[in-house]
Amino acid sequence: MIIDDLAREWTPDGLRLSAAVDSSLTPSGERLHFTVHDGEPEWMPPVGDAFLAAMMMPAMALREDVRVHAPVSRRLFRSAFTIADIYTAWWPHLHSVELEAPVAGRESGDAVGLFFTAGVDSFYSLIKDVARSTASDWEPVTHLVFVNFERQTGARYEHLLERLRHVASRTGKRLLVVDTNVRSMSEPTAFWPEYHGAALAAVALSLQGLLRRCLIAASHQYRHMPPLGSHPLLDNQFSTEGLEIVHDGAEATRADKIFRLASEGDLPLDNLCVCWSSEPGHNCGRCQKCVGTMVALELAGASGKCPTLPGTLDLEVVRAVTMPDGIKLATRALVSEAENRGRHDIADALREALRRAGDLEQADR
Repeated sequence: MIIDDLAREWTPDGLRLSAAVDSSLTPSGERLHFTVHDGEPEWMPPVGDAFLAAMMMPAMALREDVRVHAPVSRRLFRSAFTIADIYTAWWPHLHSVELEAPVAGRESGDAVGLFFTAGVDSFYSLIKDVARSTASDWEPVTHLVFVNFERQTGARYEHLLERLRHVASRTGKRLLVVDTNVRSMSEPTAFWPEYHGAALAAVALSLQGLLRRCLIAASHQYRHMPPLGSHPLLDNQFSTEGLEIVHDGAEATRADKIFRLASEGDLPLDNLCVCWSSEPGHNCGRCQKCVGTMVALELAGASGKCPTLPGTLDLEVVRAVTMPDGIKLATRALVSEAENRGRHDIADALREALRRAGDLEQADR
């Protein structure tokens, strides 16, 4: 895999940084790109860091050595071998490959970013940051970064962006919207749950002329950390000399985060977007992410206070919800929370959903 011909140009959508990727993954010579709306040229230096981060996992799946014909951060290049070791230890379908690139030191901007979707994890990191913003030793988030990985368009998508702008305005942040084809280009070889941390890191690295620090909101709590594309062992490995990438919020369970959001007034609950299964910015109220959020809101005494979700919790929907492996840890934690709060009806409904999903730990109870 050869990455070369880096270009920075203005497009109708904004400032674009792109590179040609020569690989069996891209036989037609497709270019990998990152486009920031309302950006400035100095935000996106024409260096190879973002492209190395984005293409490592696809190259390892294809067993293709990686050659980047553009300068790469010395720190990132060294860490890339650790990233590869973690990848191969966690996912046997990935294989060690050779990496080659000219290396150099790296400076960055002075902004602090937070990847933000208005979901539970990123809202928790935002609320936590706002609460700390008056501390003399705290470097507050200055920019919320939304990445349009699915390359969405249309009225629903524009409504989501308006909601994100509202949250940014209310919290004193600036919203950055980034469009990229990194997901569509990598999908034939990279499973998104394994890859999404590298994709986020690549976006941050594309903006390192602006950012000196960027937060990726944690999906899991430190006590339960299965292999995942965004992980405390991985995220910081994508840092450069001038840009620190931080895995944030793993001190809290998902239920803890929802309880915190429920105590923060209208902003998080009025704008919460958690759904995997529906159109942009819309919660279906029946998928595992929606149902788990509704359960936690019920336990927090906030059922009916989140207008983006159904106002009442239907336990039959809880029992019947599909439960993929990636959501089982959070569901088990909700079972414990429900029991601790005396809501045995909710605990039993969640256990039934886990049993239906083949969770043997719950089947033995």
